[in-house]
Order: sequence, then structure tokens, then C-alpha cells
Amino acid sequence: MENFDITITELEFKYLANDIKMKEFNKFATELNPEQRVEVSSWDIYYKSTGLALPFEFMRYRQGPKPELTIKIKANEKNNNARTEIDIPLNPGIPDQEVEHIVSSFCEQFGFKEEFRIFKFCSIFFYEKTDMVYYVTFNEEMKELDRFIEVEARKDRKFDSAEQAWALVHELEQKLSVFGITPKNRMKKSQWELNKR
Repeated sequence: MENFDITITELEFKYLANDIKMKEFNKFATELNPEQRVEVSSWDIYYKSTGLALPFEFMRYRQGPKPELTIKIKANEKNNNARTEIDIPLNPGIPDQEVEHIVSSFCEQFGFKEEFRIFKFCSIFFYEKTDMVYYVTFNEEMKELDRFIEVEARKDRKFDSAEQAWALVHELEQKLSVFGITPKNRMKKSQWELNKR
């Protein structure tokens, strides 16, 4: 068996979904019999490196019910489908403002400064080993930016290999054909790349 650790690996496909209504997506995803459905919204604050040579360009602080500080490292410069993704859980019992101050101070120690923030509303459907999310992004003035769909391998499940995880992600992607989504619709850019100044 290969040395594959899904807990620090992000395997996903992302699609622009501005022409797909959330209500239609939710009906579709519900008909696939998810184990759980969650709606969550939070700010994602992105911090940019100011010059240190590190294997990652940014850190992301996600507020909300399960706050975390994340780094992501591309496995391939051509797209963001597979990345090392390390999520450091933060204490949900501390108010967002206090955690933000601590996170900002931590990031500054490594030469990272806030670059931008986006607000996300997410409708997430969890299946046995994959999940699917429809989310809407907003800028700091709460002006809607874009809508997206993502399909990904769950980081809280076991896989024998990356190939096994990818096969399940591909299988879920094929179901999105009802919306006209095919592999050619996969986005190459991350939220970081779409929004950085």
C-alpha cells in the first residue's frame, strides 16, 4: 500500500456555478442521499508572504464554528486539483476577534500580512467518502462575487490510495453532468489566485 495521507491532502475539482441555482443544486445533492447536510458561513482571511522563501504563498484563517489556520502547497503548477493542505484547528470557544488578532500576529512573525478577505456561504453535502459543496463568495462590502461547486475526497475518511480517492471524486463529478458540468469545466485557479491583489 502506498504512503497516502488524506488528512493532509486536498483532492478536489472546482467549477464556476454562476448559472446554477443553489435551490436546484440542493435538490440534486439531496437526491444522492447524503449522510449529512450542513450550511455554514464564515470569513476566510488570506495572509500573503512578504518575501520569505517558503513552499506556500499564503496562510488562510477560516472563522466560523470550526476555525482553522491552513496552508496549501500545490502538487502541480498547472492546477489546484491536488494539494498538500494542512489545517490547524483553533479553539472555537474564543471570540473571532481575539483569534483573528492572535492569528494575524502569528502570521506576521513569519512575514505574512493580510492580503484580502472573502465571506463564504456554503451548502455542504457529505457522502460516504466524498463531499460536494455549493458556495457563494462575497467581498468585504458583502457584494456577491461568484458561485462555485466543489467535489472532493473527505479528509476524515480512510483511502487505500490516492487513486481510490480520485476514482470516487471522478464518479461524483460525472453526476454533475445534469448541470452541463464536465471535466473541461474544472477550474485551474484557487480562491487565493482569483482574489489576490
